[in-house]
Amino acid sequence: MQAIRTIFLFFGAVFALLLIAIGIGGYLITGPAAREVEANPIPVTEEAAQRLDDKIHALEQEIDQASAMGVHSRVTLVITEEEATSKVKALADEGKTGIDIDYVQIHFIDGRVHAFAKIDLLMNLQVALQAEIEVNDGKPDIKIVSLDLGRVSVPKTLIGQVMRAVMRMADKRLEEEIDIELEQITIGNGQMIVTGVTK
Repeated sequence: MQAIRTIFLFFGAVFALLLIAIGIGGYLITGPAAREVEANPIPVTEEAAQRLDDKIHALEQEIDQASAMGVHSRVTLVITEEEATSKVKALADEGKTGIDIDYVQIHFIDGRVHAFAKIDLLMNLQVALQAEIEVNDGKPDIKIVSLDLGRVSVPKTLIGQVMRAVMRMADKRLEEEIDIELEQITIGNGQMIVTGVTK
């Protein structure tokens, strides 16, 4: 009888510890993510998302023209915070991001992209991200500086592993879809400027 009572006490203690761990984990993950950006909120508008689509369409036409003529032409795309924020929200609303984003903010400050979002993954999470984007061999090289899920900061080793996998997929896609060799990506003063030369 004592052995059965001990087994039940053991399972009860394990279950109690598990509930405590789930509670602490839930508290940490569902809490507010660190927001280091003290910038004004970016409005989300359909017009800004459409403006970015129009810029991308004009850039594609410029690239196609240069390619058809067999010339190497320098091209530039300027993306504002409002356009980036609105486009990400529009993509989420269309179901193209794979996750439900309730709120998003993207800021371009001092060489970094600062992104903040409230997402729904069975529970509401706040996600904060800082990234630097450089050009390496004519392709974008994205380095995540920090990633916070709620109150939890994701370890850099995990971020690195995920980014390597993402960049491998992105490299394949970029090789198939882009007839441009990137030269420079400048981030700051509320905009991201992408410069390249047509192939």
